[in-house]
Amino acid sequence: MNVFHEQRFTLFLALGSLLLTACDVEVKEQGNGKNVDVRTAFGDISVRTGEDGPETGLPVYPGAQPLRDEDEEPAGADVKIGTSFFGLHVAGAKFESSDAPQAIVDFYKDKMSAYGTVIQCKGDVDFEGESKQPVCKEESTSSEIQLVTGTEDSHRLVTVKPRGGGSEFAVVSIQFDERS
Repeated sequence: MNVFHEQRFTLFLALGSLLLTACDVEVKEQGNGKNVDVRTAFGDISVRTGEDGPETGLPVYPGAQPLRDEDEEPAGADVKIGTSFFGLHVAGAKFESSDAPQAIVDFYKDKMSAYGTVIQCKGDVDFEGESKQPVCKEESTSSEIQLVTGTEDSHRLVTVKPRGGGSEFAVVSIQFDERS
């Protein structure tokens, strides 16, 4: 993790701690999901989990099913944090499909191109330069393929890897908005 990421993480952690001194907390359970809303004088946090796909801006691969963990927790979450300093929206979900990884990669490459140049990477993705564009750090031994488009503050990421005779994949959207 580079210094910029560490500073941003520390800022989020500090602001998150302040937000947890909540003035109002509301928790609702709906089916297999939960909705949590926290409102404070410093800002708001909204968390949604459940079967419905989160707001990533990307469709779910045809025929894919939500991938659940051992505890049968929902495979997706939609988190929004809003303060007078910044806004952050992170949405993501994990899925499984009986299709091969390359079919899923091809599908998402096409869908993600609506958001700009798509970088395909077998390895780690980092954001570099003044404009914080994605850069691939290749790892020849990786079986995981990552697709990313956008910048560090506003990007979409899809990670695909083999699972049994099919695939497992995650779809994530991160939108950061610094406010003055």
